[in-house]
Amino acid sequence: MKKIWDAKYIKIALYTLFVLTASILIYRISSNTDNIIPNVYGYVKSVISIFTPILYGLLIAYLMNPAVAFFERHLIKLTHSNNSKDYQRLRVLSIIIVYLCLFGTVFLTIRFLIPQILDNIRLLVNNLPTYLRELQDALGKLQFAINDALAYPDLSQFVNEIINPAKVSELINPSALQSVFDKLVSSTMSITGTFLNLVIGFVIASYAVMQKETFTNGTKRAVYALFKYPTASKIVSVASEAHATIIRFFIGKSLDSLIIGVICFIGLSILQNPYALLLSFIVGVCNMIPYFGPFIGAIPAVILTLFEGPKAAIIVAIFILILQQFDGLILGPKILGDSIGITPFWIISAITIGGAIAGPLGMFFASPILAVLLSMINRWIDKRLRTKDIDLPKLSPEDVIPYDPPHLHFEEENKK
Repeated sequence: MKKIWDAKYIKIALYTLFVLTASILIYRISSNTDNIIPNVYGYVKSVISIFTPILYGLLIAYLMNPAVAFFERHLIKLTHSNNSKDYQRLRVLSIIIVYLCLFGTVFLTIRFLIPQILDNIRLLVNNLPTYLRELQDALGKLQFAINDALAYPDLSQFVNEIINPAKVSELINPSALQSVFDKLVSSTMSITGTFLNLVIGFVIASYAVMQKETFTNGTKRAVYALFKYPTASKIVSVASEAHATIIRFFIGKSLDSLIIGVICFIGLSILQNPYALLLSFIVGVCNMIPYFGPFIGAIPAVILTLFEGPKAAIIVAIFILILQQFDGLILGPKILGDSIGITPFWIISAITIGGAIAGPLGMFFASPILAVLLSMINRWIDKRLRTKDIDLPKLSPEDVIPYDPPHLHFEEENKK
């Protein structure tokens, strides 16, 4: 009896159907990109929002784990504990101590630091109309002087459009301030939701730190179960390296930024800057971002001081420049050392890309993540060069040598 269904032709038909379906789907997606991408982005965003408290909890647990381990290690030495039950109790105590330190710092900040910062902001808001009127008058004088100096009407009209005091007066318009107030009110619900997610995140973080060995062991078991042993070992090694690099960078940069913020406050107070606390807080926070951070923090400091007079602004700019040089040449290397091991070129590139992808958080984490990726790439390159029997060692930025083509073992053989 002749077979009605041939397995070979059925397989070909199924492959053909799959290719046609995939082609139609790709065509539809490419022809409706403007409609599909926003929908996909909204769907992904809604899915991520469901897991936001868990993500907050894991991030908090990851960042607080070094502090918990520090207290736990010293408590074990003090109590001479030697069994698992005592270790669990000491870990709970360590978590409580870390939370007390964290929330105590937040309370002291709200109690003493925030009121002074709010006073600085209130003073700035009260003086803002005066500053804007002074700026408007200065632009008017500049416009008048340029109109007298320029003989070409087209160029004069171009300058009038750029330097227009009427544009400054728009900033004093109450309707603009009302619009800002409406935006602040509309963001209240978002802030409340973020606060609730953080509260849940702290609860999740407590359990995550308590069971960190279980999570680590479970992750390793899954990796070794999914991949071959050599591949799994490489994944675990890279993860350990990434963890060490990120934690070392985070702790060192936090301490460095705290010291810079305190020094900035002392210096601005000596210079009798009315916004010393506010500006030093901005400088300290922005200093967490490598390279770009100090410049970002310096901009508002110089602009706000400019209203006190050009001389005061120049003095503040020089002081912050000296402070940045002190941080980059002395304090930073002492605290951080070669914590991530990559050159300024790669750091600036990483910050630029990370900031475009994930904003300030991406700018902060981009450098250590790129350091791990470059380390993996360099190890792969070294392995390939050894396989090809090529002697081409990696140069550090300090190795300044005249150009000389690399010596290859097989160069003489090729000449023959």
